[in-house]
Amino acid sequence: MICPTCGYQNLPKDKFCKQCGMRLPQVKSSKLPLVIILSFLIFTALGTGIAYHFGVINNDPKYVKYDKLQLTDITGKWKIDDGEGLNKFPKYITITPSKVKYEDDGKNYSFKVDKRIILEPGKLVMFSNKDESEYIVVALNKDKLNNVERVTLYVAGQDNAWGLYIRERK
Repeated sequence: MICPTCGYQNLPKDKFCKQCGMRLPQVKSSKLPLVIILSFLIFTALGTGIAYHFGVINNDPKYVKYDKLQLTDITGKWKIDDGEGLNKFPKYITITPSKVKYEDDGKNYSFKVDKRIILEPGKLVMFSNKDESEYIVVALNKDKLNNVERVTLYVAGQDNAWGLYIRERK
């Protein structure tokens, strides 16, 4: 704050000039920045809610037909959401461009993906290691979960069991 009497540069919080002692005029703070910030936060929250509701930012993968599906299309950490025989599937599956990791009965497992095989009758894709001793059989589905259209990862298991996974993060 510049003193109108002597021209000394004071701190904005000073009430009196440090050089001549004159009372400094007080600057009235504007409420405009507060209004702008609150408006921005409200519109951001509304926009985020609308975008999430319509599936724009719910971290869903792009739907890819089974014959085009590559491991890179389904990279990320997946959390089981629904399925037949849920106890037969790991709660989380993490997929990287070359590896699948999961936990089962408290033990961590992973395998390097070397093969991609299309299973035509079921319209599924199997990603496996070289000798096919470890694998995951998947498809992307368009589902309605909690009244929201989503793209989910369908994981096929043994004995007609299946698990629906939603991507937790990419």
